[in-house]
Amino acid sequence: MAFYDDWFRRESETKEAVDINSPRFLEMIRSGSSGSSGDSAMRIGSVYSCVKVLSESVSTLPVNLYDVDGETRVKKVSQLDRLVSAQPNDNMTAVEMWQYIVASVCLHGNAYLYVTKTTKGRTVELLPIPATSVSLQIQNQNNVTYIVTVGDKQNPRELKMTSRELIHFKGLTLDGYTGISPITYNNAIVDGSKMARDYSNNIYTNGATPRGVLEVEGTLSNEAFTNLKESWQSSHGGVNNGNRVALLESGVKFKPITMSPHDVQLLESRKYSRSEIAGIFRVPGHMINDLDKATYSNIAHQGAEFYRYSLSPWLSMIEQRLNMTLAGTNQVFKFDVSELIRGDVEAEVSAYSKLLEIGVLSPNEVRSKFGMNPRDGGDEYVSQSNNLTFGDEQPEQEQPEPEERSPDDVE
Repeated sequence: MAFYDDWFRRESETKEAVDINSPRFLEMIRSGSSGSSGDSAMRIGSVYSCVKVLSESVSTLPVNLYDVDGETRVKKVSQLDRLVSAQPNDNMTAVEMWQYIVASVCLHGNAYLYVTKTTKGRTVELLPIPATSVSLQIQNQNNVTYIVTVGDKQNPRELKMTSRELIHFKGLTLDGYTGISPITYNNAIVDGSKMARDYSNNIYTNGATPRGVLEVEGTLSNEAFTNLKESWQSSHGGVNNGNRVALLESGVKFKPITMSPHDVQLLESRKYSRSEIAGIFRVPGHMINDLDKATYSNIAHQGAEFYRYSLSPWLSMIEQRLNMTLAGTNQVFKFDVSELIRGDVEAEVSAYSKLLEIGVLSPNEVRSKFGMNPRDGGDEYVSQSNNLTFGDEQPEQEQPEPEERSPDDVE
C-alpha cells in the first residue's frame, strides 16, 4: 500500500508525512483499539467515572513551554508550544489529545504519540497511536525498538520506530520499559463488579413477580406445561408486569420464595466494588458519586488531596516525558495548576494580602492571578516592615548621650 509506505516518511518543511484524514488511518485506529479488556471495563460505571475524572482534570490544565535562565522562567511562544497547548494536529485539540493520553494509560498502562518531523528536524505534528498496536523490543537493556502494527487484520504490517519518533507515556511499571494495565492487574475486582451488574440487570429483566414457584397436582403434558409457562411469563415476566394480580386455575398453587441473603447483599457488594475501583485509580469516592461516608468538611479536604496524591503524579509523568523528548536545551514544559489549587475567595484574598505585605508578590502578579490586566506602578514590591536589612548595610548603632557635668568639675 502506497499510503503505508509514505505514512511515516519525513518530508520537507511541510507536514505531508501523514494523512490523518485517510480512511485507512482511521481504520487502523479502530482495529487497534477495539476488543481490548480496557474497552470492556469502560462499560462499568465506576471505571468509566474514574477514567473520565482523571482524563478531564488533566486535559483542562494549561501546559506550556518555557525558557529557563537560572531561576527565571519565561513562556516560549513557538510551534512546539502550540502543539501541546492548542492543536497537536489537524483533527484534534490539545484537550482531546491529553484526554486520550490519560485514558489510554488508565486502561492499558501505556500511551503513544507519533512525532511528525521535517527533514530539518522541526516537529510539526503529534498523532495518537493505539496502545494495543504497539509492542516493544529491548536489546542490550538500553536499545528500545517500538513495533507498530498497522493495517487491517487480514493484511497487517509492522513498522519499527525509535524513541525519537514515538513518545511513550507509561503508568506504573515493573520493568522500567512498559506500564502495567490497572484493569489487567485488578481483573478479579473489575470482573466481580461486572458480574454483579449483570446479575442485577437479569433480576430486573427476567425476574417474574410474584416471585415463587407454581405447583400442580400430578404430571402436566408437554402442551399443558408450555401453555402454563407462556401464560405466566406473558402476564408476570419482566419489569413492566410487576405487582400484577395472578389468576390461577385448575388446581395451580403459587408458592412464594423469599429473597435470598445473596440478593439482599447485592447492593452492598456493588458499593464495595465501586470503592475498590476508586482506590485502584486513586480517585476520591465523592467524585464518582460515592457519598456514603462523605461530609461537607471531608469533601473539601479530599478535593485538596485529589491534586496532591492523584493528579500531581500524572502531571509530573507527562512533564518529564515531554521535557525528555520534545523540549530543547534550557527549556521545560510545565502545567499551570493555579486554577486547580485555588481555594475559596475569602481565603485566597487573605493569602495574597499577606504575600503582598512581605514583598513576595507584586500587585500586578496578584492581578494576573485573577485574570486582570496590569496597572501602572503595579510591578513594585512593597514590604511593610520596620526591621529590614538590605545587603551588607548594618543598622546604625545608637550613640550614648554625653553625661552632664557640674560647674565644679570645670577647671
